[in-house]
Amino acid sequence: MEPIKRVPLVHQVEERIKDLIKEEKLQPGTKLPTEKELCTNLNVSRGTVREAFRFLQAKGIVELKTGKGAFVAEKKAEKPSPAINWLVANETDLRNVFELRYAIEPIAAKMTAEKIDEEGIICLKNIHKEFCDAAAKKDANSLALMDEKFHSEIIKRCGNNLMIDVMERLNMGLKDFRNNTFSIKQNVKDTIGPHEKILKAIITKDSAKAEREMKKHIVLMETNLTLNIVTLEDE
Repeated sequence: MEPIKRVPLVHQVEERIKDLIKEEKLQPGTKLPTEKELCTNLNVSRGTVREAFRFLQAKGIVELKTGKGAFVAEKKAEKPSPAINWLVANETDLRNVFELRYAIEPIAAKMTAEKIDEEGIICLKNIHKEFCDAAAKKDANSLALMDEKFHSEIIKRCGNNLMIDVMERLNMGLKDFRNNTFSIKQNVKDTIGPHEKILKAIITKDSAKAEREMKKHIVLMETNLTLNIVTLEDE
């Protein structure tokens, strides 16, 4: 017998919306119930409904239109990219890595914001500029390298040798992840903004914000990993 799996609430809501589309035989372009209606009918928060819609949009089942709501989308049969195939194959190991990064990197960002000098700030600014330049050129390899440098520099500047050692080992295992994740356009967009917020917090020595923004950044990266994978699983 297989063990019983606990299904996250957001995925339960996702399945209910998919059931609604199927049972009502809703056609592409049909407007779906509003967030408020779904919150009331399913007794869940608006944030849960929004996340469920986001998953469904990533799968090509729902189309979200700003100011108009959610609609049944045209189903597009697209061949999964090699990058997404790699992410799926390595999902378990990557989730373990994210758990460790979530434990280490936010506190490292906090410590760096408290200790960093002008030389360190200039270094981080230059790395971020090179990341943005690579994004403009759509250079996935350079993006991967600059992302590693950005996070490594923050760890290095925190001054904790044990953290530095752990992250050096982690980075060895993250090389393929970074090369593959930055082959996906949305992941690039979802990295530039968070890096800017982390950098600004460090420059202004707002240690609490640096810690908070790093946490949000890592959570978003893991969320995007899930979105990349569920897109493939439903094809």
